[in-house]
Amino acid sequence: MTATRPAPAAPARTQRLQKRLDHLALRWQARLDSESGDRIVPWVSALVLFVVLAGLALGRARSLDGGADLAAYLQGAWLINEGDPPFVTITGSHLLADQAGFVFYPLACLTRLVPAVPLLLLLQAAALAIAVVPLWRIARRTARLRAGAAVILLVAYGLYPALHNINQADVHLASLALPALLWATLFGLERRWRLFAGCVLFVVLCRADFGLVVAGIGALLALEGRRREGAITAAFGLGWALVALLVIQPYYADGAFVHESAFAAYGSSPLGVLGGMLTQPLTVLGDITAEENFALVVLLLAPVLFLPVLAPRYLLPVLPLELLYLVANASEARAPRVEQHVAVTAFVFVATAMALSKIGTRTIDRVRVDRRVLGALLLASMVFFVRDSATSPYRAPWDLGRQDASDGARQEVADLIADDAAVRASPNLLPLLAERRELYDLEVGEHPHVRRAAADDVDVVVVDEAATLGWDDDDRRLFHDGMLALGFARTYNTEGIAVYERG
Repeated sequence: MTATRPAPAAPARTQRLQKRLDHLALRWQARLDSESGDRIVPWVSALVLFVVLAGLALGRARSLDGGADLAAYLQGAWLINEGDPPFVTITGSHLLADQAGFVFYPLACLTRLVPAVPLLLLLQAAALAIAVVPLWRIARRTARLRAGAAVILLVAYGLYPALHNINQADVHLASLALPALLWATLFGLERRWRLFAGCVLFVVLCRADFGLVVAGIGALLALEGRRREGAITAAFGLGWALVALLVIQPYYADGAFVHESAFAAYGSSPLGVLGGMLTQPLTVLGDITAEENFALVVLLLAPVLFLPVLAPRYLLPVLPLELLYLVANASEARAPRVEQHVAVTAFVFVATAMALSKIGTRTIDRVRVDRRVLGALLLASMVFFVRDSATSPYRAPWDLGRQDASDGARQEVADLIADDAAVRASPNLLPLLAERRELYDLEVGEHPHVRRAAADDVDVVVVDEAATLGWDDDDRRLFHDGMLALGFARTYNTEGIAVYERG
């Protein structure tokens, strides 16, 4: 008679381990689902995200990788503190001409007390990070998600490629409005109208075209049953956008239509553009569906598994403005800019939270989402962070903050140039030279023999080889000979940084 073999112990151990993990998960779920969890988790998450974003932004600034956008705000702040109107020569326009960002004035006053570069970068990082607080409350109060799903949503937000691209692209006033857009949505849905009004006002003071987003929030409120408040909000948002477009921006732009180049295919005035779009619907559709715009839409929706399309109502507030951006991006005069992703980021995550609520299973007081869906959402956010984020591991974010000999030469040049000199410089040198009345961007083209315009109206021209990667030795020699012929002398030439001074 053969002896019976004992059953293997491995399956029993696996079952015990699985039970322990399930028990541990339930314990943490209970803690996170408590009132104390709702108070602590979002603020701790915001703090962690702020530390990460602030470190990356300050590291980029220390590596002297800033550009014309940061320099424009630095020059504008310096001019305001000097008592002059912020007519920024880098952009060739008044700071309020583009998007009527009145919120910049109090920020400029703060730069009298705090160095401008860290102040602006830290404020932007703080705004992007603190947005997780209203996002958590939308997920928990409005969407009624359980804590586990809400945590995954915050992780997806923290890994969102557009968020990191905004943080790593100098400074933009639009980014300050991101948490206010989420708070406004939350307060509107909860009928807390005074707080809602304050958030809406702050949003439009950050960027004029966000008035269209405010109008969209009004439409959302109307669909949610708050018709009177929704109508008032929509009227205010649309009215502010029109006043800014027809009155404020032309006033600071000498009567010009500041967005004419972006919509030149349709008209040369706001009404002309509107009429052109109405009479050329197929052209508008073609611009919206252009290949680069398709790639942009994928970048915005793929990291969240395209879940927002399951809750299209909550994408409604940003659709009109986003469609205008897509039309403008198709023009030859304009390329997509990262600040255009601010408003859509807010409502992509609002819609994602509501979509998770729709596909989940309702319990007594919460919505439970299948773990497989949450796992797929987490995986997608990680994959697209690695693929598309400006701080992807493939882009070596750990090198941010390091300086080399070229950086030392850039700082030396900034100290050598007189404060009252009119300067034209390569983009990565502009933030170092921003505190002066006349500073211009050196736009290096493919043909340096036509860049003699670099000498127009300036005393000093600074060329950084890092900004002339398309040039060979003959191109550099041609540019050098052209500057000498125009009466400039090369007074500095170290580590790829060349300085030409008139006379």
